[in-house]
Amino acid sequence: MNSALWGILLFAFWVLLSGKLDAFHLGMGAASAAAIAWATRPLFVLPPVIGPGAGAPFAPGLVVRFLLFLPWLLWQIVIASLQVAWVVLHPRMPIGPRLVKVRSPLPHTLARLTLANSITLTPGTVTLDVEGDEFLVHALTESSARSLGSEEMEGDMRRRIRAVFGPGGSGRGER
Repeated sequence: MNSALWGILLFAFWVLLSGKLDAFHLGMGAASAAAIAWATRPLFVLPPVIGPGAGAPFAPGLVVRFLLFLPWLLWQIVIASLQVAWVVLHPRMPIGPRLVKVRSPLPHTLARLTLANSITLTPGTVTLDVEGDEFLVHALTESSARSLGSEEMEGDMRRRIRAVFGPGGSGRGER
């Protein structure tokens, strides 16, 4: 995907979310979208390239699978928010913070980035470091640490992201 198309998509998304149509806000949105498109262009050509070729890194199937992943992620954020609210409001404050190393071989840097950000977006967990296929995650409670899954049992989030990006970065997911 070329930077101009990526910038246009980002700008359209910005307009959709902001709803501001005056010259100042449209100019700031366009400048932000252009800067992000320029800054993230190297991410799309890291090996292995996502999709059928370097000229078109996003296969339509990958985009559809990602869009289907988003409602699930939003639901997980709602559930985790309620769990964290319960922990914080509980009289005994049953927190059990811990650091968890999660290994997840994913086919592409963008897949690892998606996993790290999905973990961080979910209340009660924060991705602290990513080195290769290893993620260091801070979990607020033991149950949130368990939900990430162990080496033997892959967590639901990791499995879903692997299905979105598929093996080898081809965009064809496992089902």
